[in-house]
Amino acid sequence: MYKTGVFFRFTRLGDYVHVLFLIFPLVYLISPANLFSHKTMIVFFANLCLTAFGYVFNDVEDAEDDYHDVEKRKRNPISSGHITRRQSYFFSFLLLSVGLFSLLMVNSLVFLLGITFALVGFLYSWKPLRLKSRPYLDLISHMIFLGGLQFLTTYFAFRPPDLSVTPFLMIIIPVSAMNEILHELQDFDVDQSTKITNTVQRFERSDIKKFLIALMALVVIGFSIIIYTIPPENWLINVSMTTMLGAAAVYRLSARVSII
Repeated sequence: MYKTGVFFRFTRLGDYVHVLFLIFPLVYLISPANLFSHKTMIVFFANLCLTAFGYVFNDVEDAEDDYHDVEKRKRNPISSGHITRRQSYFFSFLLLSVGLFSLLMVNSLVFLLGITFALVGFLYSWKPLRLKSRPYLDLISHMIFLGGLQFLTTYFAFRPPDLSVTPFLMIIIPVSAMNEILHELQDFDVDQSTKITNTVQRFERSDIKKFLIALMALVVIGFSIIIYTIPPENWLINVSMTTMLGAAAVYRLSARVSII
């Protein structure tokens, strides 16, 4: 009989849950009155389930490759033999279903975004297509799945589409791209041995550095626009919230920067 703790570990919550908590200061910035509403909790829970689905499904598809790497074998419950592939597929489907049903309770637009969210997460790892092993598409799919759609499902749960979404995307999408690039740099040798060809392996390290600098410049511009457009009466609190978002983004990147 398999312990619940194995499935909990399978979700790899520690890799992303701290980032998802940024939904709360984000809701404050876009709709302060809804910060403590049930809708905020539903959106947070839905994002948690759909992100977990992406991570679990990724481990299902990577199980054979992870078996050949000692550290990844320990982390991946399928590779280590703690759970079966069939159980893993059921668990990922459960996470997907709960996440989409939660978004359906919010509105039809975020439900459709949730379906797109899940589809991109599926195609990112699905072996017949495996977007993560295709140059450029790996970055695009990562930016959509772990970044853009997580943000848009939150934003459109509380506000209709408008131009105010732009500076937030200028922050979130580049940060997501930088995370994927640094992750690929970290896994460079393993990916090379398993014949995964991604964006990093198509570029020289010096070119990747220049690209990272350009992405960081976009992030700075996005933060500057948000701070500049904050109403004077809310300036102190909103700047504090914006700074919190920035600090979290920098912290998320800092653990991997040393490998460049």
